[in-house]
Amino acid sequence: MFILGPARSGTSLLFKALCLHPQAAWISNWMIRAPGLPQLAVLNRISRRLPDQCRRCWFDDRGNAYVYGTRRPLRRRLLPMPAEGEPVFRHCGMSGSDEAEPDLDRLRRTIAAIRHAAGGQVFVNKRIANNRRVPLLAAALPDAKFVFLCRDGRAVAYSLAQVDWWPDDVVWWYGGTPRQWAAEGGDPWEICARNWVEELRAAERGLAAVPDTQRLDLRYEDLIRDPVRTLEKIAEFAGLAATGTWLEDLTRLRYPDRNERWRSALPPHTIARISGIQHAELVRHGYLEES
Repeated sequence: MFILGPARSGTSLLFKALCLHPQAAWISNWMIRAPGLPQLAVLNRISRRLPDQCRRCWFDDRGNAYVYGTRRPLRRRLLPMPAEGEPVFRHCGMSGSDEAEPDLDRLRRTIAAIRHAAGGQVFVNKRIANNRRVPLLAAALPDAKFVFLCRDGRAVAYSLAQVDWWPDDVVWWYGGTPRQWAAEGGDPWEICARNWVEELRAAERGLAAVPDTQRLDLRYEDLIRDPVRTLEKIAEFAGLAATGTWLEDLTRLRYPDRNERWRSALPPHTIARISGIQHAELVRHGYLEES
């Protein structure tokens, strides 16, 4: 099962919460160091035996699932943790370059090896670049399921502007970084706002050919409002049995609602700028009434 959605939409939270499930298999921080060795997924079994340590390692004290940019103690860095796994996808020829030739058979073998080594029943992955890879993923894995997570684009734009990795992240539809965009005279809020639009459209274009039975659309707002029940629903969709120990683990996580922070943090002219760029998609997804 692949989790899709624009960056800062809550995909990391959803991903890691599902990876706490004892029947889930996933790409770990160990595998991204050796993407050609899917057998390293055997280390995932350690995490299954240490659920309390996993919660503390995978999530910070504020309930933040994105902890990759912070310096962590050695004991936590050694514990297997779910990772997006881009090196693994690149190892299978899925670099996003027009010159690359995807090796879909290698991707199938790699995912099967991860499941076997990890002792899991369902491979779960979240990678933002997969928004643009849905046709390839569906071709390689015809039975794959997709969860599409959508969040209010204004909250996403504000969140993007706050994270330290965003200024130097290469934006695929632009071909450069937000820092370069600003140096060329571009409005920093425009690239934040437009990125949400472009990622949504890319994922939805790919999902258009996916059977309804293999696609689940989800709103971040619903996940935060009723996290355990929503995660239980997603697990059922994925084929993961809702075990009591996993549900208990979920109740111990924090799910802070930061979705409305942009309303008080941003000046009216910035909100108007973001809303104008995102208007059509905000209306289509029910975040804004048609004017």
